[in-house]
Amino acid sequence: MDLKKKSQTMDMTKGSSTSLLLRFAMPLFLGNLLQQFYNLVDTSIAGNLLGDGALAQIGATAALYSLITNFAFGMNNGLALGVSRNFGAGDQQGVKKSVCWMTCLSCFCSVVLTVAFLIFRKGLLQVMQIPDDVMDGALRYLTIILAGIPLTMLYNLEASLLQAVGNSVMPLVFLLFSSVLNVGLDFWFMGPLGLGVQGAASATVLAQGISAGIGLGYIVRYYPELRFSKNEFKVKKNFVIEMFFSGLSMGMMNAIYCIGSVILQSSINALGSVYIAAQVGGRRLAELFYIPGLALGTSTAIYASQNYGAGLGKRIRRGCRTAILLYGIWWIIALMFTFTLAPAAIRLLTGSSNPEVISNGLLYLRVSIPMIPPMAVLVILRNALQGMQHLKAPLICSTLELIGKVIFAIWLVPVWGYIAVCICEPVTWVICCAFIVGAAVVFRKEFQTAE
Repeated sequence: MDLKKKSQTMDMTKGSSTSLLLRFAMPLFLGNLLQQFYNLVDTSIAGNLLGDGALAQIGATAALYSLITNFAFGMNNGLALGVSRNFGAGDQQGVKKSVCWMTCLSCFCSVVLTVAFLIFRKGLLQVMQIPDDVMDGALRYLTIILAGIPLTMLYNLEASLLQAVGNSVMPLVFLLFSSVLNVGLDFWFMGPLGLGVQGAASATVLAQGISAGIGLGYIVRYYPELRFSKNEFKVKKNFVIEMFFSGLSMGMMNAIYCIGSVILQSSINALGSVYIAAQVGGRRLAELFYIPGLALGTSTAIYASQNYGAGLGKRIRRGCRTAILLYGIWWIIALMFTFTLAPAAIRLLTGSSNPEVISNGLLYLRVSIPMIPPMAVLVILRNALQGMQHLKAPLICSTLELIGKVIFAIWLVPVWGYIAVCICEPVTWVICCAFIVGAAVVFRKEFQTAE
C-alpha cells in the first residue's frame, strides 16, 4: 500500500503550507490544551480535596516530572523524524526500518530512565531543596510516577509514530480518553479511597497505561504497513547511530530546558510553600498559552522533515513564517486573558484564598506572557532546523537556556526573590531567539531550494 494514499496520513510536501499546518497542528493544539486542562483539573482536585500541603507536595516535583515527560516526548519525536523523512521521500522500506529501530531505541531508553530515576529519586529531591514538611509526600508521589516511565514512553512513541506519517487526530483521541479516565480516577483515589497524593500519581500512571494499550492495538490493526519483521533489524550501523542521535538531540533539547526548570524550581522551593503554590498556579496557567508553541513546534518539525526528505526548502521557509504568524494571533488572546481574568483563574486553580499566593501567581503571568513573541520564533525555528537534520544549533540553544536558568537560580533568585523567577525565562527567550535566528541565517541556502 502507498503510505501517502492512506486517508489517516498527511503528505505535507504538496498543497498550501497554511492549510497543512493548521490541519495538522489543530489536533496537537487541542491535545496539548486537553493535557494542560487535565493538569489544571488535577491540581484543582488535589488543592480542594487535600489542601495546600498536598498541592505543595505535587508542585515541588512538577519540574522533575516535566523533565521526564518532555524528554520522552522529545526523544520519540526525534526518532520519528527518520520515519517522516522516508515518508516524504516515498521510501516505504525505509519507513519500516525506521519504525523498527525507533521502537527498539525508545524501549531501551525507557528502561534506563526508569532504573536511574528510581535509584536517585531521593537525592534528586534533596538537591531540589524540598522543604521538610513537603518531602515525604513528594517522595511518595514521585516514586509512583517514576515507576510509570515505560508507559509514558510507550504512549509518546505511539503518538510520535502516528504524527510522523501525518495522523495527528488519533493521538488526540487517545489523550482525550486518558484525560477523562484520569480525572475520574483522581476523584475516586483521592476521595472515597483516601489515597492522598499517591492516589493522584496512581491515577496518572493507570490512565496512561490503559491509553497506551489501546493505542498499540490501533496501530497494529489499522497500520499494517508500519509493522516490521526481523528483516528490518538488518541495517547499517550508521543508520542506527544517526537515528539514536536524532532522538537524543531532540530529547536532550527538551531535557536541558527542563533541567533548567528543575534547578529553578529548587530555588523556588527554598523560598517556601507559599511561593511553591503561587508558582503552581501561575506556571500552569502560563503553560496554557505556551500550547501553540508545542503544537506548532511539533508540526513544523514534521513538516520540515517531510519537505527536507523531498528537497523542498522554500516550502519549509513558508511554513516557518506561517507558524510564527499563527502563534502571534494566539498571543493576543493570551494577553487579553492575563490582564482581565487571570486573578480569578489562579484562585480557582489553587483553591487558595491566601493573597500572597494569588498576587505572586499573577505576577508570574504578567511578566512572562507579554514576552511570548521571542519564544515563538525560538520554538518554530529550533524545530524546523531539527527536522532538517541540523542537530547542533538547537542543542546549543537549549544549553544556553540551561545556563541562563542556572545563573538565575544560583545567584539572582536568592538576592531578588520571586521577581527573579518571573523574569528568568523571558530573558533566556530573548537570548536564545537571537542565537537561533542567527543559525537559520547560516543555513539560509537550504531554505531556498526547489518548491
